[in-house]
Amino acid sequence: MASLVKAGRAAIVRRASFPVRCPVWTFARSHSRRFFGAETHGGDDIHKVDRLVCDFSVTTNALGPVPAAVEAVKQLLEGPETLQTWNMHLGADQKVTSSPAIEHYPQRADQPLENLVATFLRGDPNEAQKLIFGNGASELIDLLARAAPQGKFCLNPQTEVQYREYQRACTNAGRGTTDNPTEASIICLVNPNNPTGDFMEREEIEGWISSNAAPGSWVLVDESMLFWAGPDFQQRGVSSHFVDSMVKKHIHIFLVQSWTKIFACTGLRIGTVLCPTQEKRDSLLAMQVPWSVTAFARAYLRAAMEDRSYLERTWAETPAWRLHMVTRLKRLHPTWQFLGKPWLSWIWIDTGSTDDAKDVYRTALHCGCPIRHAASGYDKPSIVRLAVRRPYDFSVLYQALLRRQSNAASLGKQMTFGTSADVNPDVIEGVRLVHIDDLRPHEEVLTDRAEKLQEYVRDLPVKILPAIIIDSQYDVVIDGHHRLELFKAAGLTIIPAVSVNYEHPDILVNPPGMRPDVCKEQVIGSAVRGQTMEPKTTQHLVRSRGGALLPIIVLAPQIAEVAK
Repeated sequence: MASLVKAGRAAIVRRASFPVRCPVWTFARSHSRRFFGAETHGGDDIHKVDRLVCDFSVTTNALGPVPAAVEAVKQLLEGPETLQTWNMHLGADQKVTSSPAIEHYPQRADQPLENLVATFLRGDPNEAQKLIFGNGASELIDLLARAAPQGKFCLNPQTEVQYREYQRACTNAGRGTTDNPTEASIICLVNPNNPTGDFMEREEIEGWISSNAAPGSWVLVDESMLFWAGPDFQQRGVSSHFVDSMVKKHIHIFLVQSWTKIFACTGLRIGTVLCPTQEKRDSLLAMQVPWSVTAFARAYLRAAMEDRSYLERTWAETPAWRLHMVTRLKRLHPTWQFLGKPWLSWIWIDTGSTDDAKDVYRTALHCGCPIRHAASGYDKPSIVRLAVRRPYDFSVLYQALLRRQSNAASLGKQMTFGTSADVNPDVIEGVRLVHIDDLRPHEEVLTDRAEKLQEYVRDLPVKILPAIIIDSQYDVVIDGHHRLELFKAAGLTIIPAVSVNYEHPDILVNPPGMRPDVCKEQVIGSAVRGQTMEPKTTQHLVRSRGGALLPIIVLAPQIAEVAK
């Protein structure tokens, strides 16, 4: 029975080629170049695939860019004027284009934006006088590493590995390193910690800083990923009261924020630092390259800050989508360790095997869904990092991982498939692999019938069974409950299934006149709630293009096991 599993490869490839959120982008393969001082970054992985379906390698918001903010950027480009001029030398009309947002320097100061950010972070617009903006957090991290008092730097000794930009910036500034924070003039903490997902609540991190930072030192606390914590994120990070109290002890705390992750705008680049005092902000401004933030980045962030509904969706959807991914990956790989807080925008996964991590990384690239292999940049070869993405996007990567697992279990022998009935092509979405625990039965089974089916199959020299038919949206079993029990009894975990568009009008729940009280909504609802119906409550039919009503099992290809 082991070789009973085989995916409809063509159907899977077809689905993977058409993501919902954005058009398919095609990239030329290129060999990455190493630059001195440049940190290895997962964002480069999208350029390693021929056909990008969804990027799981960077920890941006799964909702994608803020719609209102995208519109704000577009408005800056609206209405460029084309002017006619007379060239006195050529004696001919010449066209000149005017677009203020492109041709003029942006404002050095943007008080409305500064007030918005200060209110977002602290609930107090007066904190704006302590803010400095930069071309992404990376520019500001580099600036802080150069501006801090001379001496060694210390990364968070409580975590195994953290965002490497701080190490790069401090090393390039000529600083040595120490594992003892009391000996450091600059301490770098990332909280929540990217990539491991560790997080210290306010009391813990403030207590640690009080116990370990020496007078005269700077403490950099990167809170870029804190915004995913929920509407109470302001109460969970380092408090303004604590920052002020540390200033009196000559310990200066700088809070770093990258806006490119929470608002999914890595292509625009904008970050901020909330300094402990206005004087420290002014000293950093004196060292900063002017005009480092574009008008487009400012307009985007301003509009994003004003769209509260986007954040509310983020807080609602991200934990649910993360749980969806973790649940399915745990079923597929029960020995893997899944780390990080449940509200974070990524999953840190220890596969326990360098070879497995490499193969998972290659599998993800091959299906157009790049992930981050922690061997690159973090020196953790058994670990991979997956960004949280929508269930539809994850389904493409999940199918690829199911195929990988079935091949690893020697379930990839060639199968023969029967033909389907002549039905509207929109009825069938394709044949794909599914994990048995992901399926949702809507009916109970007859025990004696399941046992007879097992006996029947056991005596066959070549075992042939129709595939299970499932609803494409909720993975509800439409036909094949007894076959599903057979697969479970055989110890199978990954099986092929025909995925159908259950809402299509050519699919009927019961023949005309039989149990008219049962409808599709009841079938889906009973399965999703786990309240299964009695055996044989439904008898699904499909209408052929000629108008005949046929048992829906005609849609199931015959999955034949190769005889041993």
